[in-house]
Amino acid sequence: MQARADKRFNRLMKEAHLRYPAADLDETIYRPERQLDTQTIERLSTCHWIEEGKNLIVTGSSASGKTYIINAFCVTAMKQSKSVKYIKANTLMSEMEQARIKSTNLDYLNKLTKLDLLVIDDFGLMDLDLDKCRDLFEVLDTRDGRKSTVVISQFPVSTWFDMFADNTYADACLTRITDKHHTYRLEMNGINMRETE
Repeated sequence: MQARADKRFNRLMKEAHLRYPAADLDETIYRPERQLDTQTIERLSTCHWIEEGKNLIVTGSSASGKTYIINAFCVTAMKQSKSVKYIKANTLMSEMEQARIKSTNLDYLNKLTKLDLLVIDDFGLMDLDLDKCRDLFEVLDTRDGRKSTVVISQFPVSTWFDMFADNTYADACLTRITDKHHTYRLEMNGINMRETE
C-alpha cells in the first residue's frame, strides 16, 4: 500500500516541475521579521481550499520566500494525491502560444483544466498582448469555481489591471482570480530570505 502511494507521489512530483521539490513549512515562518500571516499559512497548509476549488493570490517583495512557501503547499497537496503544476507566467504564455500555432491548444488547455492545483509564478513579468490576454482568460475561465489556481507576483494586485493590453480581458481575468469570496490572499513583505541563507 505504501509502495503504491510512494510511486504515485513520485509521479506527481515529476509532473509538477516544482522549483523547490524539497520545500516544507518549518519554524522560519514564525520569525517576526518575516511579517507573515501564520494563521492563514497554517490554514492553507491543510489544502482544504484546493478541495473547495478556491484560489490563492500571493504578493510581496522579491526574495520574501513566496515561491518556497507555495511549493511547500504543493508538496502537501501531492502527498494527498492531488495533481499539481508549477509554471512561470512567461512559460505558460509561451506554451499556450506554441499550442495555438500547432492547433493543439484544446489538448493543452484540457490538461491544465484537469489539474487540482495550477501555480502561476512571476505574474506581471510578461507582456500581455491581446493573444496572451485571451490565452490567460481561457486558462482561468476553464478552472474557475472548479479547480484551484495560485498566482504569485511581486506586484500589488492594484497594479494588475494595467498589465493587460485589453480592458475587457483584464476585467474578465481579474474577476476570476481576485473574487474575495473565492480567493485567499497572502502578503509577504518581510526580510530578504536569500540574504539569510
